[in-house]
Amino acid sequence: MLFVVLALLATACTTGSETVVPGEEQPAAAAESTEETVAPEVALVDPVPALLASLTVEQKVGQLLMPMVWGTSTETTAEERRLNLDAHGYETGAEIVAAYDLGGVVYLAANVSSAAELQQLSGQLQSTARQDTGIGLLLAIDQEGGSVARLTDEVTTFPAAAEFAGDPQRAREAGYVTGQQVQQQGINVVLAPVADVIEAGRSSFIGDRSFGSDPAAVASMVVASVQGLQNSGVAAAVKHWPGHGATSVDSHNSLPTLNVDRALWDQRERVPFAAAIEEDVAIVMVGHLSLPQLDPSAAPATVSPVLVNQLLRQELGFDGVVMTDALNMGAVKGYDRGELAVASVRAGVDIILVPPSLDAASSALIQAAQDGQLPAEELDAAVARVLQLKRDLGLLPLS
Repeated sequence: MLFVVLALLATACTTGSETVVPGEEQPAAAAESTEETVAPEVALVDPVPALLASLTVEQKVGQLLMPMVWGTSTETTAEERRLNLDAHGYETGAEIVAAYDLGGVVYLAANVSSAAELQQLSGQLQSTARQDTGIGLLLAIDQEGGSVARLTDEVTTFPAAAEFAGDPQRAREAGYVTGQQVQQQGINVVLAPVADVIEAGRSSFIGDRSFGSDPAAVASMVVASVQGLQNSGVAAAVKHWPGHGATSVDSHNSLPTLNVDRALWDQRERVPFAAAIEEDVAIVMVGHLSLPQLDPSAAPATVSPVLVNQLLRQELGFDGVVMTDALNMGAVKGYDRGELAVASVRAGVDIILVPPSLDAASSALIQAAQDGQLPAEELDAAVARVLQLKRDLGLLPLS
């Protein structure tokens, strides 16, 4: 993936005070050296298979969970401890990471105060995860620009996507700057860009978060944004599969239905996502919406094997990480909290974002794995994809 290339380019070998950058032409050897020296070839061994085999079922499940925790710094308030205890059974983010062997945490407004405090919190959570499983955390944040930008301290604030329309270079630069700056606060996943295509002349819940109504133009902007973000060293999460732009219903409140046939979906919604996948985007976020003409069950895409496993993975060939939108949203409130997590993974999802009950999600996934409802090969495939992303971001143990 792109991150492997970036890691290699960023790596430097030092000899004394001289820095040697791989791939850069070096000075000729000293005159007294007359024999050619051939460096031995070093076989690169993928650490993921061995690491995956070493994990317990509980640790594997933990890698699929990305909740929010309350706290803006390493020092939590009494109210933050109460909220963590009520939601997750433990008082601090660090305790929650260790108790559930977590693979990730998403930062929401409740976590954002000053840049310095968030940087310290990220460091504490990463340290806890490495002491627990040895595996670093995916730390994610919404930083699209415009009204959806969690960070404001010591970062450049960019306008909404609609204001970038028609200027891919500007979108690329904004993505790069965003990625560089969020990393200073310990973040390695940006939940952007929005690949939804709005319908001209009709209201859309997505609104100015979309790059526009022309699928090809939106695709070029999405690609540019992905390039900027991932060239900076963070993972981009394109959203909201399979296309939320032509709906007016807010999925935070209820389930939107996109009643379009396959031909129209291919011409409109599919285009930017296919372009992002071709650009090797790291993550695809699945939105909570129903497409009854594509999946007659009318199930939310979050739990639809047709829309995730069949359409996204098999037809579009996406083999990266798939994550849900937040599972505490109103669109999926009618589902049992544990069953929702299991159904999402069975549909082809790898990361469960903001489960309303971390204990319910974890317990249900562990039980499903133990009783065969979630086959071992499906669980391992999901965990492997998460670990592969972490490998590319430098989050796996060094040995």
